[in-house]
Amino acid sequence: MSRRRQIVVALVLGTLGIVGLAVAAMGAKPGAMTDAQYQQLVDKLDKNNPEALYAHAKVCYQNDLKDEAMKYALLANEKAPDDTRPKYLIFALIGVTDTGGDDGDGGDDGDGGGGGSKPPTISDAEVAALVKVEGEPAIRKFKEVQGLLARRCGSAKCHSGGNPKAKWSLALKGTANLNMLAENFRTIYPYLNRENPAESRLLMMPMKGPEAGHPQQILRGEADPLVKKAVAWIDTVKTDAEKMWEKK
Repeated sequence: MSRRRQIVVALVLGTLGIVGLAVAAMGAKPGAMTDAQYQQLVDKLDKNNPEALYAHAKVCYQNDLKDEAMKYALLANEKAPDDTRPKYLIFALIGVTDTGGDDGDGGDDGDGGGGGSKPPTISDAEVAALVKVEGEPAIRKFKEVQGLLARRCGSAKCHSGGNPKAKWSLALKGTANLNMLAENFRTIYPYLNRENPAESRLLMMPMKGPEAGHPQQILRGEADPLVKKAVAWIDTVKTDAEKMWEKK
């Protein structure tokens, strides 16, 4: 086990009051503790104790073990939904895994070429065809939602081209021009419910998490900024298209 992980183990055990094991973990030589042994320690955590789960998540976060921090912060939040500490840790982790998308204020939603993101591959002809059907306003308005999707869902291990198991992936490499917006609009379109935006699968699955077959519950209900902005935007997709077709 790496020295960094040994320190994490020691901090977790110390936080939980297992002083002897904490000292032993700190005193162990690098490589003396295997990943399997570390997992055994994790397995001994009281997963019904939100304090223990939060303590574990916090030290993982402090030592750059982001995936483990998120896992246990979510568990702590599940066990103690009224405790704001796990929630803030989850929000902090969402920011840590940010691929460069903005908060919806119109900035560059690309990731500058990092994070394993993929560039848009849509052709100009395909963009023109999409604009003809849906109208350019709806596609351009998507920029605000794309920024939030990039921040919440666009890590390389999720929906940014680095996860072969993901059912869809966003193009986030480069500037959020019409081509990028059109490609991502087309990508998430099958997951929209134009008649009832709040029931769109794009929102319902990450809101329900494992219950709906999504790896994590990353949306915080109807009051979540991403949910509110996405619902408002999906509604405009329908109304803008209807207005466009009424004029023809």
